[in-house]
Amino acid sequence: MKPHKHFLKVFTFVMIIANIWGMINYDDIFDRWIRFGTMGLYFLLFISPWFYNKKGLLIFVLFLISDGLLINYEDPVFNAFIFIIRGFSYLLLAGIVIKLLRDLKTNFFQKIVFTIAFLLNIFLLYSLVEMIPSGEQYSSFDFLFYFYGISIIACVTAAVSYSNRYANKPSLIFLGTILCLVFSDLSYFIGFYLNFSEFFIVDRIFNFLGIALLLHFMLIFGETEKIKTDDLLKN
Repeated sequence: MKPHKHFLKVFTFVMIIANIWGMINYDDIFDRWIRFGTMGLYFLLFISPWFYNKKGLLIFVLFLISDGLLINYEDPVFNAFIFIIRGFSYLLLAGIVIKLLRDLKTNFFQKIVFTIAFLLNIFLLYSLVEMIPSGEQYSSFDFLFYFYGISIIACVTAAVSYSNRYANKPSLIFLGTILCLVFSDLSYFIGFYLNFSEFFIVDRIFNFLGIALLLHFMLIFGETEKIKTDDLLKN
């Protein structure tokens, strides 16, 4: 049984509006609780028969935990765990498609472009760290931020390679998922550390769009795996 084709779109639209309303009318702590509650609802959707896929269970659990920890984001301990959990979440997301890319062949020029892009992203990470006020940093902040940033780079690279290799609906949805989640994290980073509060709204929109796309990807990916399993049983 599949959900109604517009259910996830309507649900996500309602969640985004509810969260923006909460951001406008309540303080930061209560607003973060609203975000956590919304992520809890998405988690319940994921474990339903509609969207559940065992490969995504740990990812959704980690996203739920990180949103819970976000309530106390200013605390260095909670902050450190968020970087660790989000970093592992992106690595797990990349792991979903890595097996599909094992036979991907690249030429020398592509390797050069990839190396330059990777080094450029490392430089951007360094620039972002330098922009953070010293009062917001703690002893292990730089290390954890670089781990988190490199995890994102690896995940985006895997998503782009997956999309270029297959250019089908699942690959495009996966790429959209990763880009939305990355834009969400970047927007929250700008909003919190650089004091541009408007970016919190952008963060919330991209975050729930990314989670909704991830649910949709899990639905399609699960159906594809089922078809492959059925074909193997027939043979």
